[in-house]
Amino acid sequence: MNRLDIIKSAEEFAKQRMIGFDSGHDWYHIKRVRKLAVYINEHEKLCDPFTLDIAVLLHDTADSKFNKDDQERGYKILEAFLKSAGLDEINDQVINAIKYVSFSNNKSQCIEKDLLLMVLQDADRLDAIGAIGIARAFNYGGFRNNSIYIPGEISNGKSKSTIGHFYDKLLRLKDLMNTETGRMLAKERHLYLENFLKQFYDEWDF
Repeated sequence: MNRLDIIKSAEEFAKQRMIGFDSGHDWYHIKRVRKLAVYINEHEKLCDPFTLDIAVLLHDTADSKFNKDDQERGYKILEAFLKSAGLDEINDQVINAIKYVSFSNNKSQCIEKDLLLMVLQDADRLDAIGAIGIARAFNYGGFRNNSIYIPGEISNGKSKSTIGHFYDKLLRLKDLMNTETGRMLAKERHLYLENFLKQFYDEWDF
């Protein structure tokens, strides 16, 4: 297959693998992360655009949240696709970036040496903050039947409310960006999170 055919094949693979995911982890999420990744890489010029596109398209397809916690099975399916698409040459690079892109599997020593991961992770994290990030957080909270807010809840990384998730993860992402472009884009989105929380508490405590 030529590169265009491989991209189309990866798009179809991702769409099929993500059927049943919540709408915060759907094809539109992939499209948004794709645009962000291209923007970051055009400014930073850190990695091969084709390899980045493949990694973006596939980055959620092995997510343990949607694979009945059997992430290894998800990786095996992903590796089989990469092999069938003739992508053996970039298999390890793509799989490694996907393994460490998530907030919960963050390992700084891996990120510092992996330029592909730096761009992919920034793009994915940017989609988790700002207006889109807030919408995704409440959508996923509803998908998991979590509370909107639990007064007095202490953030410990495993909050049971969506507002708690802001403190567990979302408010921390601005300072975890890997690239200068990512940090620049994160500032405005982070401010939106803070303003939303202020308005939320004003209305809750009315």
